[in-house]
Amino acid sequence: MRAGPTALLVHLIFMQDFSHCLSEARKKSGFSQADCAHLLGVSQSYISRLELAHSVPSVADISGVAVLFGRTMEIMLEPLLKEQAMSIRARLYDLPEPKIGWLGRFTRTNALNKLENRLDRIARHYDS
Repeated sequence: MRAGPTALLVHLIFMQDFSHCLSEARKKSGFSQADCAHLLGVSQSYISRLELAHSVPSVADISGVAVLFGRTMEIMLEPLLKEQAMSIRARLYDLPEPKIGWLGRFTRTNALNKLENRLDRIARHYDS
């Protein structure tokens, strides 16, 4: 699946947000890039590339930075979470009907209702 212009923009925003978050948190803590690198088990040059948004952080990098500076993963991934939720929400209403029995339809309908409620909560959260 190819990324559209919106997905690329969200990716760039995430990269900028993450790099800014890392740089600001590191400076506020008084840590050097070498300190962060040692604590996270990576090289100092990798920390520099993350702060400049020249490298894409892995899930391990994001979770490590979250632990290191007391951030939540949700806050650090907010632009990506919002974009994914809105994409799923847009596709929810034209989901094809499967050829399954009544129990499968019942279970699926309940799961879709829960998903719709979750997406509504996410939308309200980001719209406020």
